[in-house]
Amino acid sequence: MSEEHGTVKKAGWGCLGCGLGLMFSMMLVCGLIVLGLVWIGSMIPGESAHSSSSPDDPDGLEEEYVTGKHNEKSKIAVVNVRGVITSDEDSFDNNIAHSRQICLRIRRAASDPDVKALIVNLNTPGGEVVASDEIYTEIKRFRKTGKPAVAMMNTMAASGGYYVAAACSPIIANKLTLTGSIGVIMSTINYRGLFEKIGLLAEVYTSGKMKDMLNGARQRTPEEVGIVRELVNNTYLEFTRIVAESRRIPVEKIRSSEIGDGRIFDGGQAKKLGLVDSLGYFRDAVEAAAKNAKLKPDSYTVIRYKESFSFAKLFSLLSARSGLKGVNVQLNGTPSAPVFTPQPGRLYYLPAQY
Repeated sequence: MSEEHGTVKKAGWGCLGCGLGLMFSMMLVCGLIVLGLVWIGSMIPGESAHSSSSPDDPDGLEEEYVTGKHNEKSKIAVVNVRGVITSDEDSFDNNIAHSRQICLRIRRAASDPDVKALIVNLNTPGGEVVASDEIYTEIKRFRKTGKPAVAMMNTMAASGGYYVAAACSPIIANKLTLTGSIGVIMSTINYRGLFEKIGLLAEVYTSGKMKDMLNGARQRTPEEVGIVRELVNNTYLEFTRIVAESRRIPVEKIRSSEIGDGRIFDGGQAKKLGLVDSLGYFRDAVEAAAKNAKLKPDSYTVIRYKESFSFAKLFSLLSARSGLKGVNVQLNGTPSAPVFTPQPGRLYYLPAQY
């Protein structure tokens, strides 16, 4: 009887131990899941924080400290333009510069009376013509408030990147920066020869003779080539007009010289050609912004904006990513494929290798 009672007692303690162990394991798993979600949330495109404030802002942005004196009222805002410039909101890669998100940050800086100047921090090969123009226009609006905007070119600020920089004054580049590439590109693929070899025939029905003028299954007509060239040229004329206005270089000089033939320059070459104002580093851009805003040394803090974290945004991001169908395969010893692929029939301010 006592032996049976002891067995029951031991079994009870064993069940209790198992229950506590299971509860502890579940708590540990839940904790790891939460930590994992927070870590994934930190990977949402935006700038990584050093230290930040987190007010409940209607634009979903919060400030984070970059450099300068902590807690000063006067601020210089930094807006990063990193990666290929696009208006495509379906891409979640950190190497893509979303024009809407960038414009949102510029508007935030413009509306904040404590922000006295803007630094546009560029590391981009360029991108879509409309997306580049959206950012350019937003910077021009910012400057209409009377606040200065300084462009800082890092590793690359070419084509659409230069288009954006042209809205700023001054433009500062590193001596090794790759910039220039002032031009427009549109590409498509003609696979007519391949179709003939494998015996395929494309049947296309249109409402007008120009509706399928970029159809890759047939040869272009001279009239179609002329239409495409005119589109490219009109966009190029706008690009060169903006450069001429920004840099005070005669537009005909740009179009008839190496400045406007699409080639890339390093920072030193760009300075000699008048495309940048000075050579320097981020610190020099901060000093230039402070000087133009008439801020005394150590009287300001430099901040940038990042998206405020929320689980709603996180789950939205995860849901969107789960629908992505692209697969990136890289073999050892081979260069990775470019993250961004120009779409046929679209106009871009990009170097040809993109």
